[in-house]
Amino acid sequence: MSGPINLERLFQAILKPALGCTEPVAVALAVGSAVQAAGGWLVGQRDLPVTGLRAADIQEITVRVTPCIYKNAYAIPIPNTPGLKGIYISAALGAFCNPLLELELFNQVDDATVGQARWLIDQGRVSVTVDENLPPVDLYIEAVVRFQRGSDNLTGGCSIQDRHTHIVRLLAGDRETYRDQPVATGNRPADADLEILRQMPLSEMVALVAELPDPVVELLRRTIALNMRVCEAGLTEPLGLGAGFHGAGGDAGNQVDLPHHVSSVAAAGSDARMSGFPLEVMSSAGSGNQGIIATIPVVAWARSAGLPEDRLVRAVALAHLVTMHITLHVGYLSALCGVAIKAGIGAACGITYAMGGDVTDIGRAVKIMAATLSGMICDGAKPGCALKVSSSADMATRAAQLAMKQLEVSADDGIVALTPEATIRNLAELSRSMRAVDRKIIEIMDEKARR
Repeated sequence: MSGPINLERLFQAILKPALGCTEPVAVALAVGSAVQAAGGWLVGQRDLPVTGLRAADIQEITVRVTPCIYKNAYAIPIPNTPGLKGIYISAALGAFCNPLLELELFNQVDDATVGQARWLIDQGRVSVTVDENLPPVDLYIEAVVRFQRGSDNLTGGCSIQDRHTHIVRLLAGDRETYRDQPVATGNRPADADLEILRQMPLSEMVALVAELPDPVVELLRRTIALNMRVCEAGLTEPLGLGAGFHGAGGDAGNQVDLPHHVSSVAAAGSDARMSGFPLEVMSSAGSGNQGIIATIPVVAWARSAGLPEDRLVRAVALAHLVTMHITLHVGYLSALCGVAIKAGIGAACGITYAMGGDVTDIGRAVKIMAATLSGMICDGAKPGCALKVSSSADMATRAAQLAMKQLEVSADDGIVALTPEATIRNLAELSRSMRAVDRKIIEIMDEKARR
């Protein structure tokens, strides 16, 4: 092993329940934390000093974000609203939400909250900008809120960096009241576990899932239950794009039709989630869609094959470990689609493991996925993501089937390398080289908005 690792702490860092797309949630979290910071709140404090805030009290909400945050919060429906979309409504809602709820804070949204948020936007009191002068990372949000409490004018600020819930700075007025280090410095126990995972070869990840502690098994079972529930919602009615509902079909017991079946189930979950349907999913490495794709294809295949529950759980565990491992190389957000190159590869590894594949077979699956889906870009979070989920789930299943037939992609092929680990590093290099793609996507989005 690369070093001691706490599996329970590691999986708690990887898997987190979330309601709605995690980028709008993170924007709302930054705004809500800024409000509380103005009253003296600090990270870890359970009592919130600012309560009963009204829209009329708020003078200004200013949000600055990196391109990846902007594109993923641009056009996505927000849960518990009447179909409202985007980063402005997320920022406005955040002022009235509880930051202690983290990725679940949209659970608090109701008609009254929506009315206040819309009033703030109508009054021009919410501004959002993409700022190239922010720290050079993919995930950074800076929120400042000015508001009145009685005769006092208060200002609070919050900055989130690296992970969707990782608050690195709080301000009360001009005074810095809290500062944490970026994730890369490894200043928390969970950061040390993640760093070990980042350096871990695939063989050690496979060895890790052989014996899972009971709390991890329970967390994985909850992950399966939450994510299957949202898929069932999308299969019952045509939510969002309806890709899963309209594509549903195929015989789960027929190996030829199985990729079709698996992709429909997974796409249905993304349909529901990206429509703003008010069901939580278990996110993986900061993304709800990644949580779906790293879970559902593995479960759908394993259950169609009548696999014992304990092996199914271990296969799902491997899928999420690989998803997080790739995330730690590529980044939580990137110009490449995380559903394809992170969770899709994780799912292929989990299915291959469920099929009885060894480390060599699982490595083949990594390279097959990289050879197939490495060009899929992320053009923001939206209902159409269900199509990318569908394609990734389908290919993950096919990659596992091909890997089990000893199909080997040559290291001479494009970005595919001799080993799966080196292939993942090449994906990370490719992703880092594509930051100009994000800027162009935002230009296209803004041009559409102007029209």
